Amino acid sequence: MLKNHNNHNQFNIDKFYKNYLKGPRIFSNRDALESSYVPDTLPHRDVQIKNIAEKTACALLGDTPPSFLCYGQTGTGKTATIRYVSQKLAHQSAKIKPWWIYINCNVVSTPYRILAHIYNTISRCEKIPPTGLPKDIIFKKLLGLLDSIVGNSICFLVLDEIDILVNRKGGNEILYNLLRLNENLDKCKTSLIGISNKLKFREYLDPRILSSLGEEHIVFPSYDASELRDILKERSKIAFLDGVLKEDIIPLSAALAAKEHGDARKALQLLRKAGEIAERAQNKFVTSKHLEKAQEDLENDHIKEYIKGMPLQAQLVLTSIYLLSKFSPDHIIISGDIYDVHSEIRALIPGVRQLTKRRISDYINELALAGIISAYIKSMGHYGRTKIIKLDITNELVDKVLCGIEKIQMILNHKPILLQKDKVKLKNNIFKKLI
Repeated sequence: MLKNHNNHNQFNIDKFYKNYLKGPRIFSNRDALESSYVPDTLPHRDVQIKNIAEKTACALLGDTPPSFLCYGQTGTGKTATIRYVSQKLAHQSAKIKPWWIYINCNVVSTPYRILAHIYNTISRCEKIPPTGLPKDIIFKKLLGLLDSIVGNSICFLVLDEIDILVNRKGGNEILYNLLRLNENLDKCKTSLIGISNKLKFREYLDPRILSSLGEEHIVFPSYDASELRDILKERSKIAFLDGVLKEDIIPLSAALAAKEHGDARKALQLLRKAGEIAERAQNKFVTSKHLEKAQEDLENDHIKEYIKGMPLQAQLVLTSIYLLSKFSPDHIIISGDIYDVHSEIRALIPGVRQLTKRRISDYINELALAGIISAYIKSMGHYGRTKIIKLDITNELVDKVLCGIEKIQMILNHKPILLQKDKVKLKNNIFKKLI
């Protein structure tokens, strides 16, 4: 038994588990609400399924499918659709069984690790260490492995969040090499499928890569409330026991998710969370109260994960806003202030370069789109216009997340110079102490 030292009450874990097992059941298969679950049908993705099927069908004849890109905001079914097509393709031919290797570039984020991951996945054992070998050696080993193991079949390389790779050192080079694999293979044929949440991703690609990809791309539009309702209905039939969902739950879940740019992933998370809250409370039904609580919990969780996944420079832009808000709650934050503070704190972290005002403005816009801050343009008369910024989440929540980021945690008590009353700004972000 665990003891709570605050109120001296005891938590009886054995009793808790017994009560849990005796309580009412809510789920029949809760995994059906996971984003990784691939259902038998994918509502409102016929156009994209047809397009991908047409591009990959020639693999059944032993020919090389084209490489292509999939665009769309988070939760628009990009990865699920590709997995769905891959499963269908696998059942069409007894002779040719295509290989599918999925790589999340947010996890496997360097060119070296991508090559090692592909090699180790095909070999089914970790023969390439996480670091240490020259990339050209791994590349040669990979070519030999593709011909010997995959042989006369097709190997699809799916790079999820491919835009993250492009922003890394050597990212364009590894993409170019993967796209040209077929030129160095005798038996195996490969096709690269890139998935990105950024519609302007192509603008950052090397011209050689664009040439190899051609004009092959598929756009995944966001779902509207009606489409999300259909998706949730299909999944809820698998996930929940009959009769546990109140009638308004699915329409309400769909409406809430539709406000978040039609994110089906968030809609599924919301429904699962609501069911789990009802289950823990040992309620027989999932109601709108459970849904409200689930939305509140997920919003905090989503914000934490979003901030943790941002590039360091974006995190520093947020840190700049946080420090201004923390040390001077009444201070009206303008974009120029953020530029000044960012310039100041980035110098405290080795290896972090200075950003342009335009790039900082881009990060401010991204934070605003994510709902972390609000930013609006205000006219200052003959002084022109400026952008007013404020945090839309609590300082406590920002502090909690930033404390977990190693390079930032040491500067969270740094008071920006522009807020220090005994100093004045001269020019070019230079401050002088008042005498």
